[in-house]
Amino acid sequence: MVQTPRLLLRAIRPEDAPEACRVYALSEPLHAPWNPLRPEKDAWEALFERSLRRHQEGSSWRGVAVLADGRIGGFFALNELVRGPFQNAYAGWAVNAEVANQGVATEGLRALLEVAFSPKWLGLHRVQANIIPRNHASIRVAGKAGLRREGLALRYLQIAGTWEDHSMWALTTEEWAGSR
Repeated sequence: MVQTPRLLLRAIRPEDAPEACRVYALSEPLHAPWNPLRPEKDAWEALFERSLRRHQEGSSWRGVAVLADGRIGGFFALNELVRGPFQNAYAGWAVNAEVANQGVATEGLRALLEVAFSPKWLGLHRVQANIIPRNHASIRVAGKAGLRREGLALRYLQIAGTWEDHSMWALTTEEWAGSR
């Protein structure tokens, strides 16, 4: 767990399901332009269960940012954890629409980077994030959290039914240590 001034970032738990599904549903309009299409039969509960399973299997670290009032302020993940000589993961985040544009995403991403780089947590060497260039909010979050832009990947992911270019952002543990 990482405590910040406004939130507690901790690993996802089964008992988070009701609140997570509530936040998924109310935040869908905010995140729809940046997410892959899901089959209509893909209920919020199934999405939560997949996220929990990936965390439990160790293929990713999935967390929730819990606000002082108990609401989930956002979801934060380190996906495709790779060990060995790479020591890398891909960061992802989605803020609760109720607290959008209030700095919660930046605060949560900084806490996620602590989980990523700290030897007491994952001890990674590098964290990457890939962001659609017109997703100005996420680009601001990445920059404020200390990630640097590395380049552009053309037609990188299929998002909302279209192959989208993605701006590639990254941070290494040395950069993280130097910025703290």
